[in-house]
Amino acid sequence: MEKLIRLLNPKTVNYEAIRVDNAKSELTAQDVVLAMSFAKLTPFQENLIKLKCFDANSMENINLFSQLLVQKYQSLFAAEKLDYDHHQTAIYVALMEFCKVTGDYTPSCRNRAVLAGVEYRVVHRYLGKVITMVFEDFEKEYAIAEDKIFFQLSKTNLN
Repeated sequence: MEKLIRLLNPKTVNYEAIRVDNAKSELTAQDVVLAMSFAKLTPFQENLIKLKCFDANSMENINLFSQLLVQKYQSLFAAEKLDYDHHQTAIYVALMEFCKVTGDYTPSCRNRAVLAGVEYRVVHRYLGKVITMVFEDFEKEYAIAEDKIFFQLSKTNLN
């Protein structure tokens, strides 16, 4: 998914799309843009793709998006009896794990505590399960968005 979306970077040249033998070209950036426009993504899915694939994962954007998502996960927080002070922190850490950390990152209590800026026992006792649940929801929504875009790409790339 990220490889296809990176075609949208204006500095990217898709050498696979430029064919010397005049045969059918591969996917171009225009194909990906068209597929995304017809995919009917929800605003949440669109923002997840922007954060993960379009390099919009600045600390400001992650902090802002985590503030906006507190209301979405209010029922989850109430079910888990999570203190109000930790609502944004749980979403913030899940977003960081979703789109900002390196490939060799492992979600441990200590790593999450460093991302959250709290003591590791707070993550171990209160935040760990909630962060995992929010992160899994991000992954699920991202997978749905991928499926929508790939479906449109298969329709766009006619034989």
